[in-house]
Amino acid sequence: MTPDAMLFDLDGLLLNTEVFSKRAFDETASAYKLGDQTEFFLSLVGTNEQHHNNRIDEEFRDQIDPLAFRRDWNARFHELINTESVDLLPGVTEVLDHAAQARIKCAVATSSTTPAAEKKLTDAGIRHYFLTVTCGDQVAISKPHPEIYQKAGASVNADMGRSYGLEDSANGVKAAHAAGLNVIQIPNLVPPSEELLKLKHTVFESMFDVLELLRSSSD
Repeated sequence: MTPDAMLFDLDGLLLNTEVFSKRAFDETASAYKLGDQTEFFLSLVGTNEQHHNNRIDEEFRDQIDPLAFRRDWNARFHELINTESVDLLPGVTEVLDHAAQARIKCAVATSSTTPAAEKKLTDAGIRHYFLTVTCGDQVAISKPHPEIYQKAGASVNADMGRSYGLEDSANGVKAAHAAGLNVIQIPNLVPPSEELLKLKHTVFESMFDVLELLRSSSD
C-alpha cells in the first residue's frame, strides 16, 4: 500500500533526543534524592508536558516540589540539546526524501510543545518536509489518547485507514492505533511489551525498513 499520508512522532523517532531526556531526568532525580526512577521515566515517554506535570505531582508530591522538579528537568534537557549534537536517527532523511518524491503527505504529531518542536525540526533541517506540525500543547488529552493523531490527520485531510502512524513509544503506538492508523513502531529506549504486541502493529528496527516498505509498495 502506498500511503495517503505519513504521520510521524518526533522525539525518539526522527531525532535522537530521548537519550538526552533520560540523562536530564536521571540527573534531576539524583539531585532530588529520588533514586533510580527509570521505570517511572519510561512511563512518561511519548506523553505531553501537562501529563508529565500531573504524573510527577501524583508520584512525588509528598517528597519534593513537583513543579520545581519539572522545571529543573526541562532546564537540564534543553542545556544538553543546546550544547551537544542532536542527530537524526538512521534512515530518516531517506524516508522523507522518498515520501516527498512520491507526493505522500507528511505531518508531525508530537507531544513536545509547539515552540520546542518547531525549533527541533528547523535545527535538524527537516521542517520543510512536513505540511503541518501538531503538538502536545494543541490538544486537551495526551497520548495514549488518539486526539493528537486525529488532529494531525485532519490537518492534512488524511485517509486514516490508508495512512501510517510512525512511533517509537508504547504511548504513541496506542494513540496512533486508536486513531485508526496503520502503525509502525521503531523502538528507541525500550522494546514493545507482549501486551503492546497484541495490537498486531508492525515493528521495525530502523527507518531503513520503512524505506524498503515504501519502495516495495510503489513497485
